[in-house]
Amino acid sequence: MARGMKCYFMTSWLGVNGVCADPLTEGRHKMTRQHATGRWTTTGFLVLLLTTAGDAAPSTDRDLERAVEDRLASEEVVGFNVEVSVREAAVTLDGEVPTLWHKEWAVARAVDTDGVDSVVSHVTIRDSESPTELAQAVADTIRRYPYYTVFDDVSGSIRQSVVTLRGVVTPRPDKPTDLRERVARVPGVKGVVTDLTVLSPSIGDERIRVALARRLYGHSSLNRYLGYAPGIHIIVENGYVTLKGTVLTQAEKIQADSIARRTVGVIKVDNQLHTKAEARQGMPQSGAVVIND
Repeated sequence: MARGMKCYFMTSWLGVNGVCADPLTEGRHKMTRQHATGRWTTTGFLVLLLTTAGDAAPSTDRDLERAVEDRLASEEVVGFNVEVSVREAAVTLDGEVPTLWHKEWAVARAVDTDGVDSVVSHVTIRDSESPTELAQAVADTIRRYPYYTVFDDVSGSIRQSVVTLRGVVTPRPDKPTDLRERVARVPGVKGVVTDLTVLSPSIGDERIRVALARRLYGHSSLNRYLGYAPGIHIIVENGYVTLKGTVLTQAEKIQADSIARRTVGVIKVDNQLHTKAEARQGMPQSGAVVIND
C-alpha cells in the first residue's frame, strides 16, 4: 500500500467491500462511499420489510392465543367450553367438554394452528349419569352403526369410563375407525381402545356368508331373528363358521347348527348361540357391553 493512502472497509450481507484512496482525492471518494452506503441501507430495509410482511404466523403469544381461539370457535360444535393460554408458542387448553370427541377435536385444531410449537391439554370430560346408562348408550351406538351387519360381532367392556371394543368385523368400510369415532361421541366416554379383528376379504368366505344367511333366515323357525338384536351373527373366516347371538329355545340353537353344517363350503362350525334362559343366567351375549369397574 502506498504511503499516505487510506483504506475504508464496508460490511454487508454480500461480504466485505474495500476502497483505498489517495488523500488528495479522498473527498471525491468519500462522496462515492456515502452514496454507496445509502444504497445498501435502503436495500437492506426493503428486504427486511418484505421478509416481515411475508411471515403470516402470529408475532406474539397474544396473537397466537387469538388464532387458536378463532379455530376453536366453530358453530358446528356445541357444549364446548375450552380456555386457551399461550406462552412462548406453547398452547395450554383448559376446561370441560361433554365427550372425548370434543376433547380430541380441540387438541387437533390447536396443533394445526400456524405458529404453535406444542399443545398441552388439561381438558376434562363430564361424567356420565351412571355406569349402567353409559354401557347402554355404548351398546346402542354399536347396534345403530349403519354398516353393522349379521356378519360382524362387536362387544365392549367399560372400566373407569374407558371403553374397549372387541370382536370381528368384515373389511368394508373401515369399521374399526368408524366405530371408535361413534363411541367417542357418547357423553361420558373418556377413552376408547379398539381391539377389533378385520376379516379377510375372501370371495369364498363371502359366498358362504350369503348362502348361510339365506338358509338361516329363510327357515320358518329362524326368520324372526332377522333384524332382531342381538339376533344370530354369522362369522366366517377361511371356511370356518362361528354362530353367535341369542335364540329363544334349545331346538332353535340345534336347528341353526344343523343348517350351518350342511351349507356348501363350510369346513367346521362353532356354535356359540345362547338361549334366553342361558342369557338370564349371566352367559356372555353378543353385542353386550360389560361394566368392569
